[in-house]
Amino acid sequence: MKGYLFKRNIPPKKFASDLRISVSYLYQLLRGERKPSPELAQKIEAYTEGEVTALQLLGIEQELEGQTLAEKYEKRLCNLEETIEKIEDTLMQMEWRISELEL
Repeated sequence: MKGYLFKRNIPPKKFASDLRISVSYLYQLLRGERKPSPELAQKIEAYTEGEVTALQLLGIEQELEGQTLAEKYEKRLCNLEETIEKIEDTLMQMEWRISELEL
């Protein structure tokens, strides 16, 4: 959707107004923080004349592009596990330093 707006030189404020949504909600959609409702996704698809599809906006088309949702979530889980491991290592180092200071 970002690419569509950029390519067509459409200001986000106008796009949001045309879709009857707030500019802040549009920015949340553009940043991927939220997904549109199926109705809004269809409205965007109609507005863009199919250049941005409802399937893309709802994240369904990813499966068709080779990455299944299961693979996507498996990757996220892996990243979370790595992050947890780093946090645990940092906590252990901090505990060790605190115990050294107490001596």
